[in-house]
Amino acid sequence: MNHLYRAIVLLFFTTSVSGQTLEDVLRYSTTNQNGTARYNAMGGAFGALGGDFGAIANNPAASSVFEITEFGITASSIKNINNTDYLNTNYVTDNRDLDFDQMGFVLVLKNTDDSPWSKISFAFNFQKTANFNNNFEAEGYNTSGIDEYFLNNAQGFALENFQLIDDENDSDLYGFLASEFGYSAQQGFLGYQSYVIEADEDTPINTSYYSNVAPGAGGFFHEYVTNRTGGIKKYTFNAGAVLNNKHHFGLNINSHNLEYRESTNFYESNYSDDSNISALRFNNELYTFGKGVSFQLGVISKLNNNIRLGLSYESPTYFSLLEETRQFIVTNTERNITIEPNVINEYPAYRFNTPSKYNGSIAYVYGKKGLLSLDYTQVNYDKSKFNEPNDTYLNNQNSLITSNLDSSGILKIGGEYRFGNYSIRGGFIEEGASLKTFDNSRTSKSIGAGINFGGSTLDLSIVSSERINQQQLFSTGLIDKFDLKKEVLTIGLTYSLKF
Repeated sequence: MNHLYRAIVLLFFTTSVSGQTLEDVLRYSTTNQNGTARYNAMGGAFGALGGDFGAIANNPAASSVFEITEFGITASSIKNINNTDYLNTNYVTDNRDLDFDQMGFVLVLKNTDDSPWSKISFAFNFQKTANFNNNFEAEGYNTSGIDEYFLNNAQGFALENFQLIDDENDSDLYGFLASEFGYSAQQGFLGYQSYVIEADEDTPINTSYYSNVAPGAGGFFHEYVTNRTGGIKKYTFNAGAVLNNKHHFGLNINSHNLEYRESTNFYESNYSDDSNISALRFNNELYTFGKGVSFQLGVISKLNNNIRLGLSYESPTYFSLLEETRQFIVTNTERNITIEPNVINEYPAYRFNTPSKYNGSIAYVYGKKGLLSLDYTQVNYDKSKFNEPNDTYLNNQNSLITSNLDSSGILKIGGEYRFGNYSIRGGFIEEGASLKTFDNSRTSKSIGAGINFGGSTLDLSIVSSERINQQQLFSTGLIDKFDLKKEVLTIGLTYSLKF
């Protein structure tokens, strides 16, 4: 058998690092509160206001509210604090990140003719709608161990599939199993070759296995470390127009670029004296990448000098995604055993649709002194969908989406007060739970300030948010979950230049 560095897997299989899980559906469907510093300081409540690059990503009609051509750029400093609770054991980690969130340009053309269409606008805006950069760790003792994961995957496969033949190495067999039997067979192979599990009978046709390990006093000790990087970048091409100086209309055509990397390092120890191994380390790496498209429609209407209403619709994002996985295992026995195939599992491209969004807004503008604004967005997460009708596994995932996810409302409130060339701002966001069985709601509070230099502006925002999620260790066998409370402090700075 030739040495395989890449294995093409013909079917999807759920794994601890595979991207076709409810957790990943929410990850790719939920957007962060990103945009300009002014937008973030006011909680993103800009659906009826416009005149801001962050608002263009929310309501396409926002571009036609700009009075003159403008350029803006935003950078952020992000601090994540993660508190995990694994079987009543808490662990806290924190990490920092610098990010380039937004850059936009809007061209405003005013109509000098006697026409009801008084102004048109064209804009381009780059915005990072999701930031996946984060590290966290969970620790604790558990009576269940990783052996249950390997056992569940190995059962039913003949022993001869896990044993090396002459002139064959780990990479050869691991790659062969991927192409012939799939991901579960690879997991059985790793468990058998690392001495975590053993065959009931030492015959080639044996298909049943037992555990080689048992917990010591207090249970197995587990350490689960996760490192995530990447994000979703949204490139928006916008056109807007104003009718009768009252009604603003807009259209966005969006291109989305998704990249997600996750490395999980699982460590297990505290085995009983009669176990064949004394410690284990199991590493999994996932790389998901792809592109998507979507569109948005929006309108902003001035009822009078003070009150404005906004409505907008955002279509599903139609993603086409690819995934790659890589893994290795190390066990401590009388000699150290390392099974590192150096094989990358490449999965066929699959299509995934995020849910659509509907947004309604109202704002009260009191002259040049300031404003108050309120937005409400409806997101039907249960309408997320894997669009692969001939794939049985993904269709089963669609059933899980329908039964486990729910629609969620996002309430945004923002205000701004101006005195001379200075502004102070505040905002609040409350997002309902998207899971039916767990409260993963989110709250966010923000403040900010700005200076208008005449031909340019400088804005600052400070946003504090928190959300609790759940993380499952592995997809089968060792399926215990831990709570992950994530607190994020984001400081943003935007510079805008008017032409």
